[in-house]
Amino acid sequence: MKLLKMVAGSLLALSLIAGCSSGNSNNGGSSPSEGPTSEAVKNEEIIPITIAAQYWGGPKWAEDHPTIKYLNEKFNVDIELLLINGPEYNEKLKVMAASGSLPDFYRVDGPTYLAWQREGAFVELTDLLPKYPNLTTVYPADHEAMRVLNPSGKLFALPDISWTVRDTVQIRQDWLDNLGITLPSAEEFTVDKFYEIAKAFAKQDPDKNGLNDTIGFAANNYALRNAFGIANEWIEKDGKLIPHQTQVEEYKAYLAFMKKAYSEGVLDQDFVLRKSTEIEELIKANKLGLYTFKNNYNVVLPDIKKAVPEANPVIVPMAPPIGPTGLRGNTNVPIGMSKQVINGKASKEKIDQILQILDWWVTDEGTSVMKNGIEDIHYKKNAEGNYEVTERWEPEMPRFLNSSLFARPGTDFNLYPWTSQEDIKLHEEYTALAEKYPWPNAAMGLEFYSDTYTTKGADLNNKFLEATYKIIVGQEPIEYIEEASNDWLANGGEKIINEINEAAQK
Repeated sequence: MKLLKMVAGSLLALSLIAGCSSGNSNNGGSSPSEGPTSEAVKNEEIIPITIAAQYWGGPKWAEDHPTIKYLNEKFNVDIELLLINGPEYNEKLKVMAASGSLPDFYRVDGPTYLAWQREGAFVELTDLLPKYPNLTTVYPADHEAMRVLNPSGKLFALPDISWTVRDTVQIRQDWLDNLGITLPSAEEFTVDKFYEIAKAFAKQDPDKNGLNDTIGFAANNYALRNAFGIANEWIEKDGKLIPHQTQVEEYKAYLAFMKKAYSEGVLDQDFVLRKSTEIEELIKANKLGLYTFKNNYNVVLPDIKKAVPEANPVIVPMAPPIGPTGLRGNTNVPIGMSKQVINGKASKEKIDQILQILDWWVTDEGTSVMKNGIEDIHYKKNAEGNYEVTERWEPEMPRFLNSSLFARPGTDFNLYPWTSQEDIKLHEEYTALAEKYPWPNAAMGLEFYSDTYTTKGADLNNKFLEATYKIIVGQEPIEYIEEASNDWLANGGEKIINEINEAAQK
C-alpha cells in the first residue's frame, strides 16, 4: 500500500529523523495513598526528556509546575514541556521532523502515525511493553485500539482508549411534563414515538412561553439513521465491507422519514446550514428539547437557566429509537486514532525512563497525581474530611497532561476526589446506557489505507450528502438516492471499496 498522500510532503523530512532502529475501575478520584503503585527505578544520572502537548487555551503550565517538579524528583529526570498551539500542532511537528528535533514523547494523528511509522520515526513497543506490567494490563494486545493502524503483530504507540460510545439521544423531561406526555421506556421508544414527541415539541409550546419558537429535532440525531439500518460509515455483509452510500433501500426508508419531518415543520427548517456548534446553542437557548448530546449533558443546564430564568430544565438520556425492522444503536466513536509515541532516536535509557513514567501514570497513584494534582497543593481535605480544590487548582490546571496527552484508558477522566457520589452514579449510569447499544464502524481506521479515499473521499461524501439534503427538502424524489449512490461508486467509490477490503485482509 502506498503511503498516504496527505502526509507525503513530510516524508522526505523524516529521512532526517530516522535514527536508531525502532526495535532498539477506580475513577482516579481516590487519594494517592490508595490503590496499586509502581516504584520508579531511578537512574544514576538525570535523563532529559522533552514532551510536546497540544495546547488549546486556558492557563499555561509554568516551567516550575508542581507536577513537573514531582515527576523530575520521582524519576530523576529533567522534563522540558513543549506547549504547541492547538491549530498549529500538526504543522509544527512537521517542521520539527524536518529539522530533526522531534520531542521524545508526543501525540500524533492517524495519517501522520501511519506514514511516519514506516520511516522509523517511533520506537517499536512490541517486545518492550511486556516489561511494564501496569501498561500491559491496561493496554491488552488484543484490544481493537491497539491493533488499529498497526501492522499485524506490531505496536509502535499507545492509543487513546476512552469512550467507545459517547453520545445519546436526550430529551427535556420538563417539556414532556408541560405537554402531559409520558417519558417512553426503552421498549416504547420507536422512531414513530420519536416523531410524535418531536412534533409535539415543534407545535405545542413545550416551554410555555406562548410562542411557537421551539424546534422538533435537529439533523444531528444519528441514532435515527442507525434505526433504519444505515451503517456507521461501513458495515460487513456477506464477508465484505460495504459503505453506507450503497445502502439504497435503507436510505429510502430513512429519507422518507426525514422528508416528512421537514415538510411538516418537525425537523429543523435550517438544518442544511446549521453547524454543530449552533445546535448546541439552540439547546442552551431553550429552543431544542430532543437532540443528540455527549455524556456531560448537565453542563447546559446553567445556560438554559441563564437564557430563561424561570425554566426548570430536566434532561434525560434515552436509549436510541427502535427502527421499523427492530434495529437501534448509538453511533460508536473512532478509538485508537490518536497515538502517543516515543521518538525512534531516543536512547535505550530514555525509552526505559519514559515507559517507567507511563507505567506509573496508569496506576491509581499516578492517575491521581496526573489528574488531580498534588495533594495539599491543588486539593486537600477539609475539616469534614472531604476533598476540595485549593486556589491553585484552576490557575495551574494540574489535569492538563492527563487531558491533552496521555491518560489511563477509561471514561472517568473528569471524575475527581471532590466529585459528588450523585455525579459519579450519573456518570456510571450514562456510560452503561450509551454502551449498551453500540453501532460500530466495521472498517474503522482502514480508510487511511485507501489512496482513493484520501484524494477523493471528502468530495465524494459531500456530494452524496448534498443529494440526501435535496431529497429531504423536496427538491428531488426519494428515488434520487439511487442516482447519488451510482455516482458515488462510479467516481471513485468502487476503488475505495476495493482498496479498503484489500487493506482489511492484511
